[in-house]
Amino acid sequence: MSVLNINPLIYRFVRYCLNRAYLELDDSRLSADERYSLETILSIIRQAEDGWKDVENVVKFISNELPKIYGEALERLPDKVVDELFEKVLNNCKDLDEVKTDPRVLSAIDNALESMRNIKKKFLEGSKTRIYEPSA
Repeated sequence: MSVLNINPLIYRFVRYCLNRAYLELDDSRLSADERYSLETILSIIRQAEDGWKDVENVVKFISNELPKIYGEALERLPDKVVDELFEKVLNNCKDLDEVKTDPRVLSAIDNALESMRNIKKKFLEGSKTRIYEPSA
């Protein structure tokens, strides 16, 4: 496959959607450990790009892997930072012409956002049982 036939979304997902979201993220209140965790999450997403050969690979990543990475991020980082980063990534992608004109990608993004809401709900429900509450 020549470079001319590659859909721009394959390389714009990281360069535009992810990197722009990261630049807009206020990480000034994160601890050193949290910053390291954030860099790790970003690296996982960036490395996924290496295996993408076509838009279908990007759709599968958005649909399957991104929500899993979101769940991992919730375990390591403040949920507001995680929500902001992942929502901005997906919303940035919605700005791209390659996404606006491809119903498969739009659907994957909408499904990923819904999936992340469900993951967050389960995470918050689970965190209630993990937090120590002293007896009265």
